[in-house]
Amino acid sequence: MTRYCLFDLDGTLTDPETGIVASFRHALSAAGMPEVPHGRLRALIGPPLQDGFLRLGVPPERVDDAVRAYREHYAAGGMYECEVVAGVPAVLEALVAGGWTLAVATSKPAVFAEKILARFGLDGFFAYVAGATLDGSRRHKADVVRHALDVLGAPPGAAVMVGDRREDVAGAAACGVRSIAVTWGFGEASEFAHPRLIAVVDTPGRLLEVLSRSSGNVTTWRWR
Repeated sequence: MTRYCLFDLDGTLTDPETGIVASFRHALSAAGMPEVPHGRLRALIGPPLQDGFLRLGVPPERVDDAVRAYREHYAAGGMYECEVVAGVPAVLEALVAGGWTLAVATSKPAVFAEKILARFGLDGFFAYVAGATLDGSRRHKADVVRHALDVLGAPPGAAVMVGDRREDVAGAAACGVRSIAVTWGFGEASEFAHPRLIAVVDTPGRLLEVLSRSSGNVTTWRWR
C-alpha cells in the first residue's frame, strides 16, 4: 500500500513568524484596530486568517478588509520573510526515497504556499499542495485534508498528517487520518491530546524515526 504524508506548512516546514506578524500588524492598522502584543499575534499563526481576525476583535463587517490588507502586505514580500526549519529537507528527501507520497495541507491559500515552497526549494518533494481558497470557502484544516486525500486518491488509513497546531490534529482526525504533532512550531503541548495522535516529536530526526516505523496501513502503528 502506498503511504501518504500530509505536512502543514507554517510552523512545521517553515518558521514564518516575522512575515506573518508584520502582515497582521499592517492589516490591523488598515482596519483601524489598536496595537496587539507580539505574543498574541504569534499565537494566531496556523489557524485560518479570517478566524484569527475575529479573535482579535475585528468587527465581522471589517474582516474582509483586514484579510485584503494582510494579503497585500504578505504578497509584497512578507511571505518570504521566513526560513525552512533545519533538518526538514533531509526528512522530506528520506521519505520520498522510501516510497512515501508527500503533500502539503495548509490553511494558507494554495497560491501563496506554492510560491513559498518554490522559493525555498521544497516544491519538488510534494505531489500536491492543498490549501485554502482565496474566497475562504475552503479554509479549515479538515476541508483541506479532505481535498488533499481526494486529489491524491489516498485512503485515510494510509495517510498521516504532520503539524504543529491543534487544528492539524483535529482536522486530520475528522477525515479519519492519524497525526504526528511537532513541538518546534507555534502550538502548546496542551493542544495535542487526541486519541488519533500517533506521537509528539521535538526534532525532525525524531519525526523521521516515527514515520520510518510504518509499513503499509498507518492505523496499525504502535509507537509507545
